Amino acid sequence: MSKRFDGSQQALDLTSIHTDPDMVSQDVKMVLNRKTNMEAVIKIVEENIPQLTSLNLSHNCIQRLDELSELVTKVPHLKALNLSHNDLKSEHELDKLKGLKLVELWLVRNPLCDLFKDPSSYVNAVCQKFPQLLKLDGNDLPPHIGFDVETPTTLPPCKVSQCDAELSVSVVFKTYYTVYDSGDRQSLLGAYHNEALFSLTTPYNVQNPSMSGLREYFKDSRNLKRTKDSTMRFHLLKHKRLNVVALLNELPKTQHDITSFTVDVNAYTSTLLSFTVGGVFKEDDKSKESTRAFSRVFVTVPAVNSGLCIINDQLFIRMATTEQISRAFVAPAPPPSSSPVPTLTAPQQEMLSTFSLKSGMNLEWSLKCLQDNEWDMNKAAHIFTQLKTAGKIPDVAFLK
Repeated sequence: MSKRFDGSQQALDLTSIHTDPDMVSQDVKMVLNRKTNMEAVIKIVEENIPQLTSLNLSHNCIQRLDELSELVTKVPHLKALNLSHNDLKSEHELDKLKGLKLVELWLVRNPLCDLFKDPSSYVNAVCQKFPQLLKLDGNDLPPHIGFDVETPTTLPPCKVSQCDAELSVSVVFKTYYTVYDSGDRQSLLGAYHNEALFSLTTPYNVQNPSMSGLREYFKDSRNLKRTKDSTMRFHLLKHKRLNVVALLNELPKTQHDITSFTVDVNAYTSTLLSFTVGGVFKEDDKSKESTRAFSRVFVTVPAVNSGLCIINDQLFIRMATTEQISRAFVAPAPPPSSSPVPTLTAPQQEMLSTFSLKSGMNLEWSLKCLQDNEWDMNKAAHIFTQLKTAGKIPDVAFLK
């Protein structure tokens, strides 16, 4: 194994170790799919190169990762792991490695990669297990621009008055639904805490034909009066922001009637703010008769830099009443804003709303930051973080 070790990179390349000429010449069958062989490799690594940062196990017919779980404690500095071109059939095998703080991982050409309906689902599932991952199968992962609370941590002190709470809620829900209705709900990742929970409930009754309009939401409904099986209850409660936003992306595209909204603050402390939003919406490209009613409870906590992030999101959807349908989407359009926002293109409007939501700054200052950085979202987020850390952003930037 020594000839396969690169000391300058602290990297060990065991690609196709079973075909190694030295092994073959000594009639040694080094098959890493065998428990004893893998244990021997890990023992050698532990005793000789515990500072190992990169391990390549590709092309070794590996089917299970039970023995590799030892890497979590025995090779704590491992950052890059190549398991491509093996025979891993289930994503659950990766759970055995969840303690590793990997930034690079290769899984391509394993049967498990074919189990996902699309590349986005594959990336989300892997990132959930390895949240620090920057590269997957040799491809850079899109950066997540967000200022959520890292866990575990002690939430920063936050003095909240009733007025502050109501002002924050007014800003948050308007910005949230602007992004939610934009068609790109992936941008909501930065609005959620990494350990966020989400549940959807409907009063759908299979015996009542009049409720058939909610059928598309029924499969994700976690009505505890209907869902008796504990495994199904657990499955329907979405945990971690990647899973939350993945489900939001699967729900029908919508257009909410902001003028129908009712908003109230349920509870607020120095470290928690809970509020409820209710109103009506219709699904995109559908007639007014497809109007639904909803009620949504958000529980938020202070984000690291500024603003709020959602720790719990509970959505209830039902059919709208006749009166709600008749009043929906008939209110006059709001007067033009005094800000220069209307002069922007649709993609710029969407980017501005997303950046304002994630940074906590008002639209005016968010617009300035984006314009100064040539509408490069990543660059603007980087500059914002630097200036915020240095205390160079005035308080007025966060007044909304």
